[in-house]
Amino acid sequence: MDILTKPLWFVDEVQKSEHIKRISNVVDIKQYLLRLHNVLQRKDFVFKEETYRTAKIVLNTLKSIINFHVSYVVGNPISITGEQDIVKKYNNVYKKGIFNKTDYEVVTDLYTYGDAFEYVYLTGDKTIKSKVIANEDAYPVYDEHFNYVAFIEYWDDIDTGHKNYIVYTPFKVLTYENERLVSEVNNLTGLPIHYSMMDKSEYNFFGDSIMNDLIPVMNQIELLLSKLDDAITTLSLNPLGVSAGQRINESIPKDIVGATLNLEDGGDFKWVNATMDYNNIKLLLDSLNQQLYAVAGVPASAIGQGNISNVSEVSLKLLFSQMDNKAKQTIQVLREGFFKRFEYIRKLLKLQGITFNDDNFDSLDITFSVNRPVDTASLMDELKVQYDMGAISKQTIIDISPYSVDTALELQRIESEAKPVNNPVEIDNK
Repeated sequence: MDILTKPLWFVDEVQKSEHIKRISNVVDIKQYLLRLHNVLQRKDFVFKEETYRTAKIVLNTLKSIINFHVSYVVGNPISITGEQDIVKKYNNVYKKGIFNKTDYEVVTDLYTYGDAFEYVYLTGDKTIKSKVIANEDAYPVYDEHFNYVAFIEYWDDIDTGHKNYIVYTPFKVLTYENERLVSEVNNLTGLPIHYSMMDKSEYNFFGDSIMNDLIPVMNQIELLLSKLDDAITTLSLNPLGVSAGQRINESIPKDIVGATLNLEDGGDFKWVNATMDYNNIKLLLDSLNQQLYAVAGVPASAIGQGNISNVSEVSLKLLFSQMDNKAKQTIQVLREGFFKRFEYIRKLLKLQGITFNDDNFDSLDITFSVNRPVDTASLMDELKVQYDMGAISKQTIIDISPYSVDTALELQRIESEAKPVNNPVEIDNK
């Protein structure tokens, strides 16, 4: 079916139930990251004849967890490997187009919302760049045969009230304002790249965000800490005065210190505060925190929630095993999208007169270096042993080494250093 045969079909597309529910979830997560948490809805109450402002403790722990996952996967820039000539050109494209920053944006969206959308394009000055489309504006279109056939970028302009649509088809990019076509240009690459987490939502085309699992646990932690703060403030730090015996008709100042009360014989006056069950409260908080980090797959000690010392290399790998498993899934998703990005870059380079044969292009590959704390000295020793045994090449060592990013450039420098230098002949002017 030709997707453009139905006039303004994209208006109906953005109203589909799967898009509405997904966008609603994206907006909820975005508001949460802007510190609009459920705990802020706690109501105030009257305490000692005055309005008491209840505690509303907002924690940004989930933002730190997302940042930790993102830095773990792409904190060290990816290495492009393959034939030296094509790798050199692609590294140049990555540098000019600031693709390392784009990778950060893509992975951040993946972990935060479960999906990421990237459009590769050519700027007016012939620079190849990528645009990461906001999740709340993104509407990928799949036909009845589950083929990815179009993409819609839709948003409402708050200032003008206009409804804006950018419709991407495999060959055209059309811009509409209030359902009126205002621009039509050729699509030089293809549809925006759709990165989707392996954990799927109820709609198989879209990924499920880890935030959906973490927010309910974090809401409970914030609520418990806020209630605990109120209990300490009202019941422990502000005890109630209790008088036994004849009724005291005059009021007792609430800030009484150092004054004397005259009571009848046998009467008594004392301050009473609540005794909280510390062990039960601690058990609940510890259990919630444990589940939070278990679901997040992040070592608690890695973000300051525990002590760590004298950890061996093996213990460190065990400590980060959950993060490694999550990173491996994410890397598979990224590799698929990055290879599609390579194809789009190849198309744009061809327009500039730069071509590569299929063998050279097929040699392109990606190496990820996760940002795990490692004993680099031990790693380099292991690589040296393999190289001395003849079981590994210099190029592979450069690919794996945490100290190098551009393999082609390093090999070129090694080659130039190996060439003999012709020292100029000294001329005796005597």
